[in-house]
Amino acid sequence: MSLNLGPTETRSPLKSILIAAAVMIAIAVAIFLFLPKRPAEISVVKVQTFGPHTEFKAMAGAGPHVIVQGSQSQDDLYVVATVRVSDKLHNLPLFLAPPEATVNTAAGSMDATVINARDISRLELSFPELTPMISNPLRDGDEVAPGTTREATVVMLFAGMKEADWKAKQSATLTVKFAHQEAQTIPLP
Repeated sequence: MSLNLGPTETRSPLKSILIAAAVMIAIAVAIFLFLPKRPAEISVVKVQTFGPHTEFKAMAGAGPHVIVQGSQSQDDLYVVATVRVSDKLHNLPLFLAPPEATVNTAAGSMDATVINARDISRLELSFPELTPMISNPLRDGDEVAPGTTREATVVMLFAGMKEADWKAKQSATLTVKFAHQEAQTIPLP
């Protein structure tokens, strides 16, 4: 039997709290230093433009069941941007989603219609001049493996815009979207 001459010694929880705080701070610093600030690095390799002028002529001798309008013309601008996407995550792939584009001119802001990759072959039938500009169209769901880089082309239609308007633009941006990460916006030259 042991002799107990006083109250039992109580340990202060301060030592345990300080050790736990130090471990948490070390983990937070490691995450901050070793994980990239952005999951991807995006750059524009080149931008090419194609501005067709399309003439629509009235049909001669149209019957009573056909609505005939006079001759019309239409100017559109196709902008083909080749972008480079580098996955900065060490162990997770990036999955690309459909991008968006906007141009700001003296007349105001205009959003582009981004041409879906599956529609590009039909577009090339109408405008074969676009074929050499489009090398590897960006598809919805394309994957960029961890630590790798992928180049893809994005085809944008600015309806009613002329090439001169593009050259005189104030700014233009391309927003690259990801399935599970935050979208990134980059300027188009």
